[in-house]
Amino acid sequence: MRKYLFIGAAVIAALLLGYLFVQKTENPPQLSSNDSAAIAKTLGNLWQRETPESSWSPQAEAIYLAARRRGRRVAHIWVYQSDIQAAVEKLRAAVGDPRDVQTIDTLELVLARNFKFLDPRDRGWSTNIHRGVQGFEISHQDTVERYAPTYMLSTNRHTRRLIKLFQIQQGLSDQQMLSEVAYRSFEADQWLISLGEEVTAQAMERGNTYVAVEDVQQASTERLARLATEWMQTNLHDNGRMTYKYWPSARRESTSNNMIRQWMATIALIRAAKHWEDEELMQRAAKNIDYNLQNFYHEEDGYGLIEFRGKIKLGAVAVAALAILEHPDSQRWAAQEAALRRTTDYLWNDNGMFTTFYKPKGRNDIQNFYPGEALLYWAFLYERDRKPERLERILKSFEYYRDWHLTPANRNPAFVPWHTQAYYQVWLLTGNPELKDFIFKTNDWLVDVMQQWEGDVLYRDTLGRFYSPKRPFGPPHVSSTGVYMEGLIDAFELARKESDTERAERYRKSIVRGLRSVMQLQFDSELDMFYVPKPLHP
Repeated sequence: MRKYLFIGAAVIAALLLGYLFVQKTENPPQLSSNDSAAIAKTLGNLWQRETPESSWSPQAEAIYLAARRRGRRVAHIWVYQSDIQAAVEKLRAAVGDPRDVQTIDTLELVLARNFKFLDPRDRGWSTNIHRGVQGFEISHQDTVERYAPTYMLSTNRHTRRLIKLFQIQQGLSDQQMLSEVAYRSFEADQWLISLGEEVTAQAMERGNTYVAVEDVQQASTERLARLATEWMQTNLHDNGRMTYKYWPSARRESTSNNMIRQWMATIALIRAAKHWEDEELMQRAAKNIDYNLQNFYHEEDGYGLIEFRGKIKLGAVAVAALAILEHPDSQRWAAQEAALRRTTDYLWNDNGMFTTFYKPKGRNDIQNFYPGEALLYWAFLYERDRKPERLERILKSFEYYRDWHLTPANRNPAFVPWHTQAYYQVWLLTGNPELKDFIFKTNDWLVDVMQQWEGDVLYRDTLGRFYSPKRPFGPPHVSSTGVYMEGLIDAFELARKESDTERAERYRKSIVRGLRSVMQLQFDSELDMFYVPKPLHP
């Protein structure tokens, strides 16, 4: 799933910084491909049972072909030789009725090569990094199942799930899966052939096109932000509810939800509305606040609470309060914001540490996330009210969490962007040099340990993501990239204001690379939505 609702704020922030894109960073090697015009002509002719105008023939050990109508897969087949005409005829037969054949608008072509046997005891080959790039084959006795990378991508099935389904279907024990079953991976060239008056063929890379770092410029970032804003606009329902997550291949919403990310989306809506000067979107953001408050907010003993599935998190309370604070009509919810503020005050301790949960009582983990979110709210609050006691508490927490984070056992990249944003806002008002030094120290470390670039990735379409495969900091996640960039943008601004040109350039490159990763993950064309079913009447 490559669409998420909570990266918009970072993209909007990056859009405001046009000078990020003046220089270019390294250019990864270009993807080699076959002659797309020849492939288009050959497949187009063969699908219509006409004599091919091109002499193109695939170099492959096996061919996978799928026929799609408005994104839905109608039929798919494998042939185990490089005879493209035989493959097309087999697919036509699988579609069935000749009238149905004529309604097919897209062919999905995968050329499989370089099959390699895999050790079932070493499951590194089954991780998600390979999904959509490498194909997979599993066999037992006379039963062989082969999965094209585009099939695995379009059905949202990872290798381990396919192995489990095979085990269940064949009735095999765990021991048999190790001793009797053969596993192979294969490389694959991927093509999408669009049928119509003009037949075209496009090479795909993980079911998509590769975004080069040179493509990250002001205009492309504005497009990225506009598309992210439009996604949120489209998925903001009339009653103010925001879709949390959507499964494109199944055309349905996920049943999961997360209050912190919902309120982050609210903030992104507000910032987008301000940037685009869109009053209608700002009004819809207000409706989103109303919906979230009506469905997840309540009070207890004067404390404002955001509750979901029996949990009340400091982070959810703080981000909800910040969303209200940022809306131009914040006085409309002044009572709720004040009650949420009382909750953050209640969860603060005299030594500067926050208690991270109001409910369940006694729970106090996730220190890398929620205190930073609370301090970010307090920083924007202090910008407005300039109350000395608020600043005193912020600096007390800064001292506590600086020591806490720099303890080797506690160092975690998730800590960095939230605290960076909070301390940068306070630095703008106070010029406190300790805040500045800590921002630089933590963001230098973040870029060093988390962002992947050339020489550090298996596949080039993952360049720029924030992930450390050799460190226990969790899986790669686009929401993390968005938040990391928000913090890095503030660190970049700080370096510029301090005339630290070397550090500013370092952060600029990191932001551009992160934007490259986000652009890679965004659905923005018919190509990377080839498997998303389209309605009959748009």
